[in-house]
Amino acid sequence: MKKCILSTLGFFLFALATPLIAQEVEISVEDQFFFDMEGEGEESESEIPADVVFVQNLQNELESGSIENAIALFGQMPAELADNEDLQVLLASLYISNGDYKNAIKAANLVLDKDSSNLEAMELIAMASRAAGDKAKYNEVNKKILTKDPYNASANIMQAEDYSLAKKYKLSREAYKKVLKSDPKNEDAMYGVAMTSYYLDDLDIAQYYCEQILSQNSNDVQALAFMGKLYAENNSNVKACEYMEKALEVGGDNYDYLLELGLYYKRRNLVAKSIEVTQKAVNMNPDYFLGYAYLAGMYDEMEDFDNALYNYNKVIQTNPQYYFAYEEAAILEYHAKNYDQAIKYFKKANEYSKSYSYQMMIAACYLQKKDSFNAKKVLAEIMKPLDRESLEYNIARFFSESYNRNAEASITQKISKEDNSNKKGKMLFYMGLYYEINGFEDYAKEYYAKVAKMQAPMFFEYRIAEWGIK
Repeated sequence: MKKCILSTLGFFLFALATPLIAQEVEISVEDQFFFDMEGEGEESESEIPADVVFVQNLQNELESGSIENAIALFGQMPAELADNEDLQVLLASLYISNGDYKNAIKAANLVLDKDSSNLEAMELIAMASRAAGDKAKYNEVNKKILTKDPYNASANIMQAEDYSLAKKYKLSREAYKKVLKSDPKNEDAMYGVAMTSYYLDDLDIAQYYCEQILSQNSNDVQALAFMGKLYAENNSNVKACEYMEKALEVGGDNYDYLLELGLYYKRRNLVAKSIEVTQKAVNMNPDYFLGYAYLAGMYDEMEDFDNALYNYNKVIQTNPQYYFAYEEAAILEYHAKNYDQAIKYFKKANEYSKSYSYQMMIAACYLQKKDSFNAKKVLAEIMKPLDRESLEYNIARFFSESYNRNAEASITQKISKEDNSNKKGKMLFYMGLYYEINGFEDYAKEYYAKVAKMQAPMFFEYRIAEWGIK
């Protein structure tokens, strides 16, 4: 919305300045107010009317991008311009652009005091009230605007944005479409229709409106990037890459777009390019976790475990709440036989999400280190809340006590009767892990092989089982 406000400032100023400057041009042609091509008859700046000087100075400040200086100029506004509504509207717009919502509302209210039907002033009050968090005032003013002008662009766009935040995408789309009835080329509204259609899974409609934006402005970065996303949704990853590459070419490097492009390259099996652009995103914003998570996943799939582990550690550093990274780091540390580090990460994962699996792996790490004392302490804690007849309890007890053939037979029978495939797979894994820890590799591989044959298992132990049979 701020972008929208700034884009209107030049129009306000042009509309205001044109008659004044045109009048002055006419005078200067006759009387040579500004300059004489022969260097004769120059007039001093003081002879230029004050209102023209003010508007010219204001235009200069806005062209230089100095909103604060432009606002300061209003303190020197000539008396003959004091009642100019366009200038007051412009001042209110400047205040909003500068984040000074209180003064924006004050300036806009001065306009309404003279002209209670001024829609531009009402729009600015609605914008400022909304930005300031005064929901009641915003709703009141926006309702007035829409009563007077049901297809008002500003009011409908704000209402559409509110609906979108509340995930009321159908209502949001209808509000955006109202804008297009009065302003068919409004790019903000077209983009809004495209985005809400995407959320409503109307991808053809989303693409149509993106194409309409690009037909008006082929270099619209937002629309280019969104077209990339839409093509990716349809598994047209070559086209997705082309659009995202164009968005980056036109708009310059963008963290989110680089990550998206990395995903599209990955889907095309262009792994080196995927890593390159993802790393570029990470270099842009090294304090944000998401790029590291993408890199970690890619390196992990490539079995480049050192780089994967490095990036999982960076995820943990930049977002300690992202507990999935603890799990992945723990698995890789376990694979590397760095059992102390694996214990640390499994413990952290368990802090965020209590899990029988994390606790069992902690116990297994201690057993791999030949630290049976701490392993038994962990196993005792695991068993404490469990039903003694449960499979989980019996597995933990099997790890904790000396080998017992009857216990093994009982557990094997219970596993064979287990209907839940994920639970069954986990229990088969822990039986294999027990044998691996105790040096019975053939038995371990037999159990691991059963786990590895499972279709789409949803438990992390599956990876360790796969490593165990290599």
